Amino acid sequence: MTSERTDAAGENVQQLRNVLQKYWGFDSFRALQQESMTSIMEGRDTLVVLPTGGGKSLCYQAPAMCLDGMAIVVSPLISLMKDQVDTARACGLPARLINSSIDARERFETWGEVRDGKVRLLYVSPERLTQSSFLDQLADVPLSMLAIDEAHCISQWGHDFRPHYRELCVLRERFPEVPLHAFTATATADVQEDIAHQLGLKSPQFFVGSFDRPNLSYRVIRKGNLTEQIEAELKNHVGESGIIYCITRKEVDEWTAFLNSRGVPALPYHAGLTDEQRHQNQEAFLNDDAGIVVATVAFGMGIDKSNIRFVIHVGMPKSIEHYQQESGRAGRDGLDADCVLLFGNDDLLKWQFMTRDLPPEVSEVSAESLRKMVGFCEGMMCRHRALVRHFGQDLAEKCGTNCDVCTGNHTAVEEPLKIAQMILSSVYRQEQRFGVEYTIAVLKGSRSKKVLGNGHDKLSTYGLLKDHSKPLIQEWIGQLIQQECLHRVGEYNMLRLKEPGWLVLRGEWTPELVIPQRAELQVEAPTAKGKQTSWDGVEMPLFEKLRELRSTFASERGVPPYVIFSDATLRDLARKRPTTPDAILAVYGVGQKKRDDFGTEFLEVIDNYCREHQVESNVDNSNKPADPPDEQPRVNRSALTAFPLFAAGKSLAEVAQTIGRAHSTTCGYLAEYLREKDITDPTPWVDAPTAARIRQAIEHVGANGLKPIFEHLNGEVDYDSIRIVVQCWLNGKS
Repeated sequence: MTSERTDAAGENVQQLRNVLQKYWGFDSFRALQQESMTSIMEGRDTLVVLPTGGGKSLCYQAPAMCLDGMAIVVSPLISLMKDQVDTARACGLPARLINSSIDARERFETWGEVRDGKVRLLYVSPERLTQSSFLDQLADVPLSMLAIDEAHCISQWGHDFRPHYRELCVLRERFPEVPLHAFTATATADVQEDIAHQLGLKSPQFFVGSFDRPNLSYRVIRKGNLTEQIEAELKNHVGESGIIYCITRKEVDEWTAFLNSRGVPALPYHAGLTDEQRHQNQEAFLNDDAGIVVATVAFGMGIDKSNIRFVIHVGMPKSIEHYQQESGRAGRDGLDADCVLLFGNDDLLKWQFMTRDLPPEVSEVSAESLRKMVGFCEGMMCRHRALVRHFGQDLAEKCGTNCDVCTGNHTAVEEPLKIAQMILSSVYRQEQRFGVEYTIAVLKGSRSKKVLGNGHDKLSTYGLLKDHSKPLIQEWIGQLIQQECLHRVGEYNMLRLKEPGWLVLRGEWTPELVIPQRAELQVEAPTAKGKQTSWDGVEMPLFEKLRELRSTFASERGVPPYVIFSDATLRDLARKRPTTPDAILAVYGVGQKKRDDFGTEFLEVIDNYCREHQVESNVDNSNKPADPPDEQPRVNRSALTAFPLFAAGKSLAEVAQTIGRAHSTTCGYLAEYLREKDITDPTPWVDAPTAARIRQAIEHVGANGLKPIFEHLNGEVDYDSIRIVVQCWLNGKS
């Protein structure tokens, strides 16, 4: 690289740093952002693959603020487009959109601003951008780039193929000198190559980030008593936002009705609702007016909500790509979130029925995707590792504490080679023409007409595993599939041996087989790394006050609350507690525009709180080291120290002083203690009259959020007391 080019690259990086700080309040790049932004600044065609929540949109927004001309951004959904533009404008970016949601006057005004050079980011749909009349209007507009968001939609091999995206190939012909960039969160190596080919990218730079989402906790559990399983999970997320995905519309309606009958406000979302109903329900969710949406997979791509704390799948998604994207809706703010997948034998049959009329070439891809998804569910590989391996990557080590496999109490099979040979031998002797259910029947010595009619009661493998349960044999077959010993083929999912399977039969390789402990969903979720410490130093009552102020601004501006500030920003505000205009710029996610728009009011609330409660303000904890990873999988060391003190009836103040933690942090430990011990009586920590008032409020407004209870009580009861009583009330309902 020449010295001139090196100097130019250095100038580009510094310019990008200045833009990040000014508009977004970020003082550093995230993984691959600097490299991809630099490539875009240099005018090279670029393909960027970053996970949901990885800062993908900044990769084109920041360069657009540095380069001359206007960037065209292609976005697939009106709702997503509006959300992106609202968020960009809140940061001070001159962004606009043109789609069917705006009237003729707004379109005229927007085009006027475009011609006057006042717009740096113009968001459009692929359908509109490829119209000849629209392209003609762009002819005299200086363009800095063409950015294709959700670019996997262009690939027939992708999980969300959209025919209109294929028409974007005209852009290279129409604007041969304008750099073309593609962005997606989910694409295998084959899909990446197809994207580049379909768009006609010229010698593109590929930047593929890690597909791992370390802040997400994954649990895959066989369906048991679904109502108990789902209620157990919701107890961990009182007052938080979440999505429950179902396979069919009927299931969506049934689960929505069930949750509402239990006092948990939930809204449905599926294609059977009117456009107006879907829009209203989505807006209610985005604006925090509804905590939970129960939806089919139609709900997702249009959601840019950053503070979703959990995603539950009541049924297996139809591909690993879909699971990666749908579960990836959680924790976009970088804070910890839970992803629970409840699966059963009927899920595969449902998807096969629903995809039975697909064209042959698409049907084959769909069937293979389903088989891989089943393998993921049944397998015993670290969930984080299994997901990234699907996308051609790997992790240096298992997650350790952040999935059901790594934290499960699994027992290794004493003779894995012997068990595996029994299963594989039976598949072979059945001429590899039958599926899982039939193979289990043979191994267990079934006297069914089909087994006897085929003469398979005469096989040497007949009844070899009769002393083992059907679910356990099914688990072992799933483990052999994930280890490439077996695979499913054809419409009827017949089991066939693969090369590693032949090695096992010859005794040349021993697979790993375990007896998993995952029959039921435990109430306590595996703890993500740093999950407990992410609240350390945060004044919880102040956090709630800041949430209220954020909601006020959001209502006034008609935007979702997270457009004002993310939950991660509110936590940092409640932790650092700045009281000056300069100090607030040191908070994560606060740039100059947001400081100017909202800083005065937020600083006033923080200053008043610190004075009233005699709490330190302007805390400099930017270099505070993170607590070491906790050796306990469920609760951290400080919480474990606090538990005996709570058991002895010590007050919150006494426990906080003893363990040297903030009052709000200690209250969080108490909530964990109440869940752990399933305590229903809050009176050791909340006086009886106050507890009674809170319970009465719960009967009126429900227990899905603390703020409605606080408001129902006219602000006369503190949030800590409400939190304690709500947890005890939930324990009594389980």
